[in-house]
Amino acid sequence: MADSDPSLGLIVRTTASCKIKGQSWVDLPTLVWPDGIDEAASDWLRTIVVDYGVATSSALEYAKVIRPFLRFCQQRGRPWYTVDDEFLIMWREQLRRAQGVSVGRANMSLKTIFAFYRWAEESKRTRFQVGIYAEDELPAHMAHVVFPISAKRVYTKGRQGRVYGNWTTPLTLSESRRGSHVRHTPTEEEIRDLHEVAVERLHGERDSLMFSWAEEVGSRRAELMRVGKSHMPTSDQLADLIERDEPWMVVVMRKGGRSKPLYVPSDLLIRTLDYIQFGRRDIVSQCLKTVVGYREPDEIFLSSTTGMPLHLDSVTSIGRQTFRKAGVGRANIHRLRARYAVRTIETLVDAIFDGGMVGSESSWIETILVKAAEMMGHSSPTSLRPYLTYVLNRRIQTADATKVGKLEAKLRQLKLHEGTLVRRLDHHKGLQHAARHLKAGRKAEASEILREIADQLN
Repeated sequence: MADSDPSLGLIVRTTASCKIKGQSWVDLPTLVWPDGIDEAASDWLRTIVVDYGVATSSALEYAKVIRPFLRFCQQRGRPWYTVDDEFLIMWREQLRRAQGVSVGRANMSLKTIFAFYRWAEESKRTRFQVGIYAEDELPAHMAHVVFPISAKRVYTKGRQGRVYGNWTTPLTLSESRRGSHVRHTPTEEEIRDLHEVAVERLHGERDSLMFSWAEEVGSRRAELMRVGKSHMPTSDQLADLIERDEPWMVVVMRKGGRSKPLYVPSDLLIRTLDYIQFGRRDIVSQCLKTVVGYREPDEIFLSSTTGMPLHLDSVTSIGRQTFRKAGVGRANIHRLRARYAVRTIETLVDAIFDGGMVGSESSWIETILVKAAEMMGHSSPTSLRPYLTYVLNRRIQTADATKVGKLEAKLRQLKLHEGTLVRRLDHHKGLQHAARHLKAGRKAEASEILREIADQLN
């Protein structure tokens, strides 16, 4: 089976008659030019299916990428094995500017071509053409060589917690090149404004608390909605945490479908336990009266209408409305995790530098990124590299900076909790005054006070 127009190169797919190591292989793609089979490209396509386990459908998509690239090489009289970064950038810009290919598609194409060249280097079809070597893998005289095709080391974390190193191209375009809005990480002042707006909402205590869990714990929406009363410490356990100044570990299902811990500071636990006892209890009591067959769930953050855990879309909507009213643009509740990411990396940077553990650049950078990914539930440490760059650029390398940050977080939690208690007491005082008027038969005065309380809640 094949495409048309042989002059542009044909992608021929094998039938059941193709046998490799005694096994039939159907739909293996092979690239054919008018003067014969492209041996390098075809060998690579066969290898990734037969030896690496890549699906034939994926290999076919790769063939559709490498064919126009090799055609581009031919048109410019460039043998494929002499390609360098400059030529790859020329091809990338051809895709973007001449063909109007999206950034995502251009990046995918670059990574596919890099995978081909990496295979060629590893299979010794090229030698020292692609920079996929650690320093200790190179001869001494090549310690500072600049490879024609550059590569950068990336790390991913497997399901069993093992970290794997890999190589990729550094020539991909950043998403900001699309002209889209850059996401914004809220500042300390903006977060204060955010909480001030949140607490004025009907269920402001709940909403402000959700924002704090995102900022202080780094929880995603889905993870936050899984936190339940059963996860909370007893009063004795809480007292012990406060004494030792340690966080409380809450294990929930995190991104990737695995149970992983969230680390909750004691100040946030105090606010959460208080909300469970008062704000959440009011929602449950109302639903027990109005919803037939209602049973209280374990989850903490509930809808006031159904008494069930808030829908993720509702969490997003609450965040969007609050951020907009607080004047915090290009951000949402998920960006509060970015604040947590920065603080997490700040703490790790302090520990690395203060402990004198700085060795080669790659080792301490990898240590910080892997540990931060573990704490935040990220599958890939490389996704946190921008935060490390940000922290290092600010040169936050002393323990005092971390202590100040922790103190600011504690003070914010105490202030928010104090505000909740003040509002709660104000309402209770009003109800007491209304009750006295009713007892004395002064219904008009009681009605006026109750209307004022209702207006405040709305």
